[in-house]
Amino acid sequence: MLTKSDLNQIRGVVHEEVEIVVDERLDKKLKPIKKDLRYLKKTVDIIAKNYDEGDVRLERRVKRIEQHLHLPN
Repeated sequence: MLTKSDLNQIRGVVHEEVEIVVDERLDKKLKPIKKDLRYLKKTVDIIAKNYDEGDVRLERRVKRIEQHLHLPN
């Protein structure tokens, strides 16, 4: 017959194995989500960079126009 100590040891081993299986399944489910997040981050970085470049070009154009028309800055 099993004692409480034996049952607790068995329970501990089973719990560890279940955690490993759950972690593996979770990793498999999270892998495509992580990939999508990396793609979105790259896309946002590209959009921000293009927006900043466009903003700088527009600012330069406005300054040239102001200088040409002799407007105060």
